[in-house]
Amino acid sequence: MRNKSIIKIVIVILICFIAVYFSKSFISKHLFNAMCGDEVIQKIPLSNSYSLKLHQVDCGATTDFSYNLTISKVHTDAKEIMSFEMLDGDPDIEANLSHNKLTITYSQPTVISNKESSYTGLDIRFVREGKDFKVPSSFKEQRKISDTDYVALYDNELEIYQNEEIPAAQVGFAVNNKGETKPGWNKDWLVVGTINYEMPIFIDTTKHNSLIYVGQKRNSQWEKVQIATNNSQLQAINKKIDKISDDRFTPEDTKENPVKEKDFKEIIKVAKEGRNQIKFWEDFLRGVTLKPNTLL
Repeated sequence: MRNKSIIKIVIVILICFIAVYFSKSFISKHLFNAMCGDEVIQKIPLSNSYSLKLHQVDCGATTDFSYNLTISKVHTDAKEIMSFEMLDGDPDIEANLSHNKLTITYSQPTVISNKESSYTGLDIRFVREGKDFKVPSSFKEQRKISDTDYVALYDNELEIYQNEEIPAAQVGFAVNNKGETKPGWNKDWLVVGTINYEMPIFIDTTKHNSLIYVGQKRNSQWEKVQIATNNSQLQAINKKIDKISDDRFTPEDTKENPVKEKDFKEIIKVAKEGRNQIKFWEDFLRGVTLKPNTLL
């Protein structure tokens, strides 16, 4: 009798776990639908009764739009095959279905977070328009969850992009929106970040552990200026700048709240560990607005 009671209790507990598991996804889905708007902004009809829909997801004023691409066929459930964001501009999706092979072409500034390779008898291939870019494994291996990839001090902002954002970050420097090579840029350089969204931070892909450079523009040509020996040194500098950045948000703060001499010397000491352009860091700490044509 006691064994039967125990079995009943175990069955009830299992049922509760199963109910919680399935209701969690149900609740999450409905919470998402309640908080975020989902609008179909493009429909792409394909042959053999297939069709694509591009969805724009809006979760409020504090977040950027995200996007997902779904595919469906008559009498078959739809499936999300691609989710992404845009580093800049609006999405541009093109599709070509030939036999059982579907090719999805997306624009250069697209940052892909997920993609599927098949759907109901179709093989799906994704292609970045124009030139595509790969992030070297030697650079990826230097990245850590604890990295400080964004710092702002006075009138300057320094941002290092996430690995998945880097292919899209080449627009405006290495290539245009169509993926066509821009003049004045070295094909071996890979943009990994920016200063004030105008000045590229990049590495040399021909080097296993590349130095970190910023771009200076002179006579329509980009020239490299070394600012760190590797990502680890850049992170060490960023972390120190981040600690002193409170209440130093605007150009006016350079007079009202200049960086203390002790902090200034400490950061410059770290930057001097290598043949880095110290004037870059001195200008950054003093609030000199850094631009591509700023002579370093």
